[in-house]
Amino acid sequence: MGFSQAGSRTWVLAATLVTIATVAAVAVRFGLSPQAPAFCALAAAGVPLAFIDAREYRLPNVITLPAYPASLALLGVAAAFLAGGAGRFAHALIGMAAAVVLFLILALLSPSGLGAGDVKLAGPLGAYLGWLGATAFLAGLLAGFVLAAVAGLGLLLAGKATRRSQLPLGPFLIAGTLAVVLATGPPG
Repeated sequence: MGFSQAGSRTWVLAATLVTIATVAAVAVRFGLSPQAPAFCALAAAGVPLAFIDAREYRLPNVITLPAYPASLALLGVAAAFLAGGAGRFAHALIGMAAAVVLFLILALLSPSGLGAGDVKLAGPLGAYLGWLGATAFLAGLLAGFVLAAVAGLGLLLAGKATRRSQLPLGPFLIAGTLAVVLATGPPG
């Protein structure tokens, strides 16, 4: 077994364990609510995406694009079983659209700072955060950028990066979203 195989196995094991732990944390936080499957799906797809982006600097379409119909279908089913669910679903749609437009504008303003994968990832993250409300939406997206800035500053101070170094944004956006999801929990 070469170093690359051992490194790959370690990476897959780490991604699997973190995914399981995150899905379990979301399941515990949401309990038996109709929203639990939707938010568990976010964790189940988001954590591997974060690992892939951290390692390969890309967010594969095979995961990001199906997240659009999956998030809307799962949140739509949850909406049918919740008082005020139609309003929450409308907020999810608004969150999805607003996140995509915001990230598209940011990508157009700074093409070297934000990739197409980040723009595609923004939609489903915006839907989940929108479902939780405007405050969660803003906090989740802002948290992703703050986490990236703190990590970048840490790497600069440690001499591991320069001002021109690129950081993948996806892991930070996903971490910020999941942190807000876990802090917020299911809407009452």
